Amino acid sequence: MFERILIATDGSKFGEKAAKVGIELAKLSGGKVIIVYVADINKYTSLAGLISPFGGASPEAIDNVVANIREAGEKATLQVKELARASGVTSERLIVEGNPPSEILRIAEDDKIDVIVMGSIGKTGLEKFLMGSVAEKVVHDSKLPVLIVR
Repeated sequence: MFERILIATDGSKFGEKAAKVGIELAKLSGGKVIIVYVADINKYTSLAGLISPFGGASPEAIDNVVANIREAGEKATLQVKELARASGVTSERLIVEGNPPSEILRIAEDDKIDVIVMGSIGKTGLEKFLMGSVAEKVVHDSKLPVLIVR
C-alpha cells in the first residue's frame, strides 16, 4: 500500500519523531523512504542582507549562509538515513533548494510518492505564527495522503 514514503525533515526533534513513524510505516509495508530536506535559501540570504552593516549582504556572508543551510540538510538527512538503515528500510536522500511546501509537493508528484510524513511543527515556531506552517500548507495543497506527527 505505502511503497514510496516521503519523509520531510528539517533536523528538528519534531522532524525526527516524524521520521521514526515514516520508517516504521515503511518497515511494516515493505516500502522505501525518500528523505527530503528543502533548503529555503532565499529566506536566509535575505536575512543576511538585512543584518549586514553595509546595507547589503556581502558575497562571503551569503556563501556562508548557503553553506550552513546545506550542511544542516546533510546532517538532517543523514540522521534519518541512519535510522532507516538501523531498521532495515531502504532509503534515498534528497536535498533541494526552494520553497519547502512547493518542493515537497513537487517531489511527491514527480517521484510517485504514496504518502508524505512530516512533523507538525518545524524549527521555528515564530515563522509558523507569521506565515503558517510548512505542514499546514502541504496538507492544504496535497493530492495524496499526508501523515502529520505531533
